[in-house]
Parts: sequence; C-alpha cells; structure tokens
Amino acid sequence: MNGKRIMALFACCMLLAGCAAPLVFFGAGTAAGVAGYKYYEGVLNVTYKAAYIDTWDAANRAARDLRLVVTSAKHDLTAGKIVAKRADGDRVTLTLEYKSANETLVGIRVGTLGNKDASGTIAEQIRKELFGK
Repeated sequence: MNGKRIMALFACCMLLAGCAAPLVFFGAGTAAGVAGYKYYEGVLNVTYKAAYIDTWDAANRAARDLRLVVTSAKHDLTAGKIVAKRADGDRVTLTLEYKSANETLVGIRVGTLGNKDASGTIAEQIRKELFGK
C-alpha cells in the first residue's frame, strides 16, 4: 500500500473512533514532536518529545500567544500547573508532568466539562512553540 492510502485509512479509522479533533489539529503526519495523545473525560493529554522545562516554557508562550490571561503558574522539578482564562471566561488548566529526560505529558482542560476543539488548539500552539511551524 502506498503512503497516501495508509494515511487515508488511518484518517477514516480516527473519524470512526471519534478522534477527529486531534487529527485535525495535529494533521495527518504533521505532529512532529508528539509521542501520543488522547482525549478522555474532558482532558486532552499530549505527550511531547521534549524536556520538561522546555515544555513548561512553550506552554507559557502558547498561553500568551493565544491571549489567555494567566492567573496562576507554578512548577517544581517534575510537575507544574498553569491556570488561565480565555476571553469568553472559560477556565483553562494545563498540567505538566515529567515523564523522562525527553518526554513531558501535558493535560489540557478548557471549561468545566472540557472542550476538545479548544484543547486541540492549545496543544497545537504548544507543539509549534516547541518544534516550529
């Protein structure tokens, strides 16, 4: 099978499984630096192939670039949390967790119940901050 057919098959499987938002935001095959992701119970969890402190800095830059108003940003050597508000008043919570020297797990929740599309936008902005456009 050629590459295009494989990607088309993958896209169809993602749509049938209800995973279209991450596919749209990360693009089929353009998620450089993303080791994995899942959306569960209102939280988009993304594992980035980047050091924890680099991911922390990228998450803060992404919040600024997306014009989120950061109300709290605290971290230690292995975990951190950024709380912000969107222009529409929805609360945004980013939790970061050290996984290994070159992997960081980021949990993104927008609003009380979660917003898959908005979370995907934030995840993509963090990816761009880490790895470029």
